[in-house]
Amino acid sequence: MVEIRSDTTKVQLFISCRKLKDVETFSKSDPFVEVFERHSRNEWIKVGQTEVIWDNLNPDFIKNFVLDYYFEEQKYLFFKVFDANIENGREVKGLQLGEVECTLGEIVGAKGQQIIKTLHLQGERRSTGNIILRVEEVTSINNDEVSISFSARNLEDHSCWYKFHRFKPMFYLSRIMESGGNQRVYCSEFSKGTNLTWKTIKKSMQDLCNGDATRPILFELYDNHSSGKNTFLGSFEFSLQKITEEGKKMFEIEQPIGKKSRKSVGQVIISSIQITKIYSFLDYIAGGCSINLLIAVDFTGSNGHPNSPSSLHYINPAGYNQYQSALHAVSDILLNYDSDKEVPLYGFGGKINRQLSHCFPLNFNHQNPSVCGLPGIMTAYRNALTAVELSGPTLFAQVISTAVQMAENAQVNQLNQQYFILLILTDGEIHDMRETIDWIVRGSNSPLSIVIVGIGNENFANMDKLDADDEPLIDSRGRQMTRDIVQFVPYRNFGNSPTALTKEVLAEIPREITNFFRIKGITPNQAIQAPEFDFHRSYTASSADGGNVGNVVRPPPVHDVYNTPEIIYGYGSFNPPPPPPMANAPQNYYTYSAPKG
Repeated sequence: MVEIRSDTTKVQLFISCRKLKDVETFSKSDPFVEVFERHSRNEWIKVGQTEVIWDNLNPDFIKNFVLDYYFEEQKYLFFKVFDANIENGREVKGLQLGEVECTLGEIVGAKGQQIIKTLHLQGERRSTGNIILRVEEVTSINNDEVSISFSARNLEDHSCWYKFHRFKPMFYLSRIMESGGNQRVYCSEFSKGTNLTWKTIKKSMQDLCNGDATRPILFELYDNHSSGKNTFLGSFEFSLQKITEEGKKMFEIEQPIGKKSRKSVGQVIISSIQITKIYSFLDYIAGGCSINLLIAVDFTGSNGHPNSPSSLHYINPAGYNQYQSALHAVSDILLNYDSDKEVPLYGFGGKINRQLSHCFPLNFNHQNPSVCGLPGIMTAYRNALTAVELSGPTLFAQVISTAVQMAENAQVNQLNQQYFILLILTDGEIHDMRETIDWIVRGSNSPLSIVIVGIGNENFANMDKLDADDEPLIDSRGRQMTRDIVQFVPYRNFGNSPTALTKEVLAEIPREITNFFRIKGITPNQAIQAPEFDFHRSYTASSADGGNVGNVVRPPPVHDVYNTPEIIYGYGSFNPPPPPPMANAPQNYYTYSAPKG
C-alpha cells in the first residue's frame, strides 16, 4: 500500500488570559505571550509573540497565529506569558507570569475547539492564572486587504468631572466564530469628543472574517479608562457584503441589553471602505518575475586551514561540510526560479596573490563573476579553496553594497519584474556593523532580500541584530529601514539538516517579494503561456552546457565537521585597494599565515 500524506489543513490560533498574577506596584501587569513549537531533536522554535496589552490581567490578544494541522501528527506547543516594561522608550521583557504546554490536537479536539489551561512558573505548582487557547480552521485563504474608516456622530458624552474622567471613545472588532461566540481581531486607539473619526483600519480579510465576506463582524464601542476598566457603551453587527453590496453605512449604537430603556447613544458611520487585491508569490512568478541569486562565502582565517579535518572548509570525501551543504540546499531551491541560472559567486575575507579582498569573484573573473547552475556553484567553491589564502577580518559591507547596487541598477518596474536574493555564508561576528547597517537600510528600498547562514559554533549575537525582528535598523543618517530584508539562522540550530535549514531561511522570501512589489505599486503581469511541445526539437541537455541542464546533483551524506578548536587568524591589511582583474585562477597556490609576533 502506498502511503499518501493528507492535505495540509491550516488553523488560526487565538490566545486570551484570565486571572493573571499582578506583578506591578502602582498598576496592573502588562502581559504578552510568546508561542513556541517543538521541532526535531526536542528543540522549541519560537513561532512569534502577541502584542502587549497594558494594565490588564484578563487580556484578549489581537495577534493570532496560523499553524499547519495534520491529524496524523502530534504538534506540541509551548506558551510563555511575560510582563512587559518600558526601558529607554522601548518595550522589554520583564517578569515571567507563567507557562504551559499542550498539543494542537488537544485544542482542535476540545468542545468548541477551545481549551483553558492553568499557568505555572517553572518548578512550581501554584497557579499564576489561566490561558485560553482557541482555534478555527482557515476555510479559504484570502489575504485581500480591507481598508475601512469609522466615524462617530452625536455620541453621548460620558465625561465625569468629579472623577477627573474625560470621555475617550474606542472600539473593538470581533469576528463571529463558527463554533459560537466571538473573537476580537482589532482594537482601535482611543479618541476624544463626541464627533470624531478613528484611524483607518488595514486588515486582511483572513483575519477580519476568515475570508468570508458574508460573515458577521461585531463592532463594540467602549469609553476608555486609564485603569483598564473600560465602560461598554453598545454594539452592532455588520458584514463586508452588507456594506459593499447593500450600501449600508450608518449604524445606531444602542445601550447594552439589560438597561431599563435601550436608548441610542449615537451613530457610527463607515466613512470609507476599500478592498485591495493582494497578489501571491506565484502570481508574480506566473507573470514572468525572475529571481536572481547571489552568493558570498566567508574565507576568513577563523574557518581553519582547509587541509585540517577540524576546518569548516575541510573537503571530506565522505560528505559535504556545512558550507557545501548549505550552498547546495539553498541554491537548489532558488535556482528553480532563476531564469538564466547564472549566479554571481563571491568570497570575502581572503587573499588573492597575497592581496586582501572583501569581495572577490570565486571564478576570479571580475568582468563576469557568474557561474552556471548548481554544478558551477559547487565546483567554483571547491576550486577556490586551493587558490585563496584565508585571512580576515569579517566584513560584510562591500558584499552587501555589491548586491544593493546590482538590485538598484536592474531598474525594476511593471514590465521588468526581478528580485535579488543574497545568500551569505559566514562563521563569525562581523567587524563593520555600522557600514553594514547603512547598506541594509539602503537596500530595503530595493528588490533585495539577504539570507545569512551562520556556520560553526561561534557567537552570532550581531547577526540577530541585523535580522531586525525586534527593532528596525536605523542607518548613520537616522533613516529607518522601510522593510525587513535580512533573515539570519545558525546552521547548528537545525541539526545539520539541509532540509530543515532551507525551510527556515526561505520561508519568508515569498512574503518579502510580494511586499516589495505591493509597496512599489507593481502588480503581476499577465501569466506567460506555456510553449507548445515542438516535435522537431530535442529536449535533451546539450553538450554546450556540459549536460547539466535538467540534471539533479545529489549531495553526499552530510559530515559533521563544525566542532572546531581555537583557530589562529591570518589578518592582512584591513583596507587594501581592490585586487586587479584576473583572467584565470592561480594554479596550486595556497598559503596560510599566522600573525607575526
